Amino acid sequence: MASSEEGGHGRHLGLLAATGVGVGAIVGGGILVLAGAALSATGPSAILAFALNGVIAVMTALSFAEMASMFPESGGAYTFAKKVLTVRAAFGVGWVLWFAYIVAGVLYALGFAEYAVLAAEHLWTGDAPAWLHGRPLLTTLALLATAAYAIAAVRRSEGGGQFETVGKLVVFTILLAAGAWALGLAPSGTVKRGMTPFLENGTAGLLTAMGFTFIALQGFDLIATVGGEVKQPERNIPKAMLASLGVALLVYLPLLFIVSTVGVPEGSSISEMSRERPATVMADAAYNFAGTFGYWLVIVAAILSTLSALSANVLAASRIALRMAND
Repeated sequence: MASSEEGGHGRHLGLLAATGVGVGAIVGGGILVLAGAALSATGPSAILAFALNGVIAVMTALSFAEMASMFPESGGAYTFAKKVLTVRAAFGVGWVLWFAYIVAGVLYALGFAEYAVLAAEHLWTGDAPAWLHGRPLLTTLALLATAAYAIAAVRRSEGGGQFETVGKLVVFTILLAAGAWALGLAPSGTVKRGMTPFLENGTAGLLTAMGFTFIALQGFDLIATVGGEVKQPERNIPKAMLASLGVALLVYLPLLFIVSTVGVPEGSSISEMSRERPATVMADAAYNFAGTFGYWLVIVAAILSTLSALSANVLAASRIALRMAND
C-alpha cells in the first residue's frame, strides 16, 4: 500500500536521509540572509533571538512529529488536515502548501543565481561583461537549477541535495573553526567589547529580531511531507525533525557569537555593520577574521545552502502534488 500511495517510491529514506531533508531546508540560507536584519534590530542579542526561536521551533516540531507518527504518510499538513478535518479543508491546505513550497523554491533558485553571479564577478579577470549582470543570466541559472532538481526528484527520490547538504555543513564547520582560531588569538577584551551592549534596543529590539528570523528555523516540516518514504516513520520522523533543528542551532549560535566578536573591527559594532550592509554582513564579518578565504567560504556556503534548500522544497512540492493527485 505504501508503494502505491507514494508512486512506487516505497519507504527508502533512513534516519540520516530524512534528517538531510530537514537540514537541507533549514541550515544556511536563513542565517546568511536574515542575520543582518536581526543584528541590526537587537545587536549581539541576536544570539538570544535565535535561541528563543529555537525553543519555539522545537515545540512546533514536536507537534508535527506527533501528527507524522500518527499518520506516517507523505503530504505533511495536507494529510493531517484530511485525516483530522475534512477533505475540503485538506484540499485548501494542500494547494496553499504546494504554492508555498513553489514560492520558496523560486526564492532559493534566484538566490543561488545571485550568489553564482557574484562568485563569477570576483573570479572574472578585468571588467565583467554586461551580460553577467543581466536578468536573463539569473533567470537561466535559476531555471537550470530548478529543472535539475525536479528531474532528480523524479528519477531518484533520495531526499535530494544530499551532496550540497553535506558540503555546506563542511564549509560552515571550516568557517566556525577559523572563527574559533581567530577568537583564541584575539586580544583580551574582544568578547566583552563585541557583546556590549547585549540588548542594544531592549526587549522590543529582541522581539523584532525574533520576528525577522523565525523563518530561518523552518524546514523540519518538509520531513513530514515525505513521511510516506521514511523507514520506521514512528521512530525516524521525530528524530529527524529534532536532529535537523539541533544541527541548525549548533551552526547558527556559535556563528553569531563569532561574527559579533572577532568579526567586528576596532571602533565598530556588529549592529553598525549590519545597518550599513545588511545583505552581506556575514561575508564582511568573515573577511574581518579570516580574510579573503573567509569571504569565499561564505559565498560557497550561500551557494550550497540555496541549492540544498531548493532541492528540499522541490521534493516537498512534488510529494504534496503526488498525494493530492492520488487522492
